[in-house]
Amino acid sequence: MELNPTAAGFSAKKLERIEQHLNENYLKAGKITGCQVMVSRRGIPAYFKSFGDMDRERSKPVQDDTIYRIYSMSKPITSIALMMLFEEGKFQLNDPVSRFIPSWKGQQVWVAGRGDNMQTRAPQTVMTMRHVLSHTSGLSYGGLLPGDSQPVDEVYQKLGVNRGEGETVSSFAEKLSQVPLRYDPGSQWLYSLATDVCGCLVEFISGQKFEDFLNCLLYTSDAADE
Repeated sequence: MELNPTAAGFSAKKLERIEQHLNENYLKAGKITGCQVMVSRRGIPAYFKSFGDMDRERSKPVQDDTIYRIYSMSKPITSIALMMLFEEGKFQLNDPVSRFIPSWKGQQVWVAGRGDNMQTRAPQTVMTMRHVLSHTSGLSYGGLLPGDSQPVDEVYQKLGVNRGEGETVSSFAEKLSQVPLRYDPGSQWLYSLATDVCGCLVEFISGQKFEDFLNCLLYTSDAADE
């Protein structure tokens, strides 16, 4: 791969700071074992480098052709779709989610107990668009992840919260309005159904089905390239 940071509009010297940042804050700290980083602009590669190990136990370094298993790639696409609506001024990051899903105004936060004995309270902070974009909304995955089981998740299961066949964005959002949050929005990070909510918000704000919204972006991009 031929790198040309100047043609891509970057400073090669400043791009080298990436290596220092990753080594000091992630590799040496043990947060990650290895990774690859590529920076490009308008199809011109400006920076590419492999770091750390692909197999820590065998001390095998990451190679330029190392193959990765990548999961949940629909999540960044969904977040980008929502942020494009932000770019158009359709909402602000600190807007409450209830601006677009009114039934969420009455959300509660789990305190203790389960089932009929569950205790809840009003959230200390309002859930915002920023929270659903960063998995700090207080939502959970409803016990769908291995080892993830908590009284709140039982409510997800009882209500049948899912994105399966027959579920609409409106019915999905309505069910979630009845589920207590596990934490106050913004207080903790928790991998959750928040990105599914982002997909719902794209539909509510744009007035289009999520797949139609993405298709429009694709066709617009193709036309721009021509």
